Amino acid sequence: MNDTSPVTTPTIASLDQDLGADAASVIRSLAALLHDDGRVSDVDVFVDAALAREALGSTVLPGGIAMPHARSHAVATQSVAVARLPEPVAFSAGAEPVRLVLLLASPGGDSAGYLALLQKIATACVKYSFVADLLDARSPEALSELVAKAVSGR
Repeated sequence: MNDTSPVTTPTIASLDQDLGADAASVIRSLAALLHDDGRVSDVDVFVDAALAREALGSTVLPGGIAMPHARSHAVATQSVAVARLPEPVAFSAGAEPVRLVLLLASPGGDSAGYLALLQKIATACVKYSFVADLLDARSPEALSELVAKAVSGR
């Protein structure tokens, strides 16, 4: 993987698969997809970073979507793993359960890229059509295409 790799692909998209019953399990399952795709070198290191960020404040947004994110030296290339869960999962105390999870992973030294990716995804998440389209997606390819469009600004 390198900096010219697409930010997401169908191999890091999960459609209606049980990834776990809580935030940590879902994040770990998506991090494993990133690892299997050569985007994360150490699942534990990345998951620890994502959970540490989650502990600072919930990443659950209105509409049943969570956007956990982290920078880590275990990340080889900026990536977004995306999942539509078969059933809503309680992601954090006091927040509504989520069916959509967008796990953002950025290399440890890339603050600017990390913030830019976070902004693009957050902006897309407040658009009703983006969330509705993710909920209506029929394949991992469709999920990854929607995320790629959001990141590119199309």
